[in-house]
Amino acid sequence: MIATIKFEWRKLRFRPALFVSAGLIAALTALVYFFSWYQALHPSTGDRGLVNIATLYPDQFVNQVIGAGAIGGAIAIVLGAIYAGSEFSWGTLKTMFTQRPGRLTVWAGRLVVFSLWMGIMAAVLFVAGAALSVIVALFQGHAISWPAAVDIAKGFGAIWLIFVAEGAIGLGLGVVIRQSAAALGAGLIYLLAVELIAVRFIDSINNGAYKWIGNLFVGQNAAALTQSFTSPAFGRSLAPAISAEHAVLVLAAYGVGLMIIAAGLLRLRDVT
Repeated sequence: MIATIKFEWRKLRFRPALFVSAGLIAALTALVYFFSWYQALHPSTGDRGLVNIATLYPDQFVNQVIGAGAIGGAIAIVLGAIYAGSEFSWGTLKTMFTQRPGRLTVWAGRLVVFSLWMGIMAAVLFVAGAALSVIVALFQGHAISWPAAVDIAKGFGAIWLIFVAEGAIGLGLGVVIRQSAAALGAGLIYLLAVELIAVRFIDSINNGAYKWIGNLFVGQNAAALTQSFTSPAFGRSLAPAISAEHAVLVLAAYGVGLMIIAAGLLRLRDVT
């Protein structure tokens, strides 16, 4: 198992996707901070919502990057599909499976490395957010203070869980379809269209009597978990319909369940 993890990590270190994904998540964080900073300094009556510059200071950076990190869910699906599906296209799975260790051990090692990859993305997001918040504070002449360590840890864990759960969708589709391009396309369509339409339809049935079913979708729970991180600096906000505890359990179930299903398919099916 250790050898498999080392082997998978060695492969990942040389894949451009590792550095592209890290750069992309940092760039998206920078865009969020830049646009929010501009709106805070140049408010206008046409703005749909005024931005409080206090939300851009270091003591609020966890709450700020949690919102920016919601964009990373789509990136996680793409990375999962590429990571799982590309091996089928390259034909390298046949080579790995004809040598020891077995299929499940190889898959377990790949899951560990993928989870580490999602942790790296979450770390880049937090480091970029912290650095940008310091820049804003220095330009505005504001004192630099940081959130409590436990709040930073909770925020990091929430983003990592969201990335892993939504990345597992890409992993599962990559194994089912056995191709990265089709898998990432299907994953993005599901996240950005199918799930939204399904949840809206379910919530409209019988005056919302079946809303609990819509609350079991991964996107709904990811959004609820991010919305649980807020403060008075962000203004008044409605409490999410889904509790943070419920969201954590559902996201964990999605991540673990999809990985187990993919492992079963990989174990039973021909890889060609």
